[in-house]
Amino acid sequence: MKDYCKVMRLPRETTGEEIKKVYRCLALQYHHDRNQGGPAYENRRKEVNEAYQVLGDEEKRRQYDLSFRLSLSSIGDDQAAWDDDSIDILGMFACRGFGRTSEKFRNET
Repeated sequence: MKDYCKVMRLPRETTGEEIKKVYRCLALQYHHDRNQGGPAYENRRKEVNEAYQVLGDEEKRRQYDLSFRLSLSSIGDDQAAWDDDSIDILGMFACRGFGRTSEKFRNET
């Protein structure tokens, strides 16, 4: 999921009027008549327009905020599970010495 606040460089708590002001500035900055910056500017302009379509509409913004929070919480759960698995795997290798089974290594641990 795209972070539209990040696309528009806005804090999450930004209000509708502030979003509109920032959008206007970005729209002018990346407008194709003012910049012949090529595909990078075109892509950036599309991203900003897409972000504004969501953040500038109260209902879409509410749905987006809810979805974004849910996606962050699920990423956190996945990350925590991955970390636990990683610790188990690393511990398994550490006990085995990454394939080294010499008596010297076993005495070092």
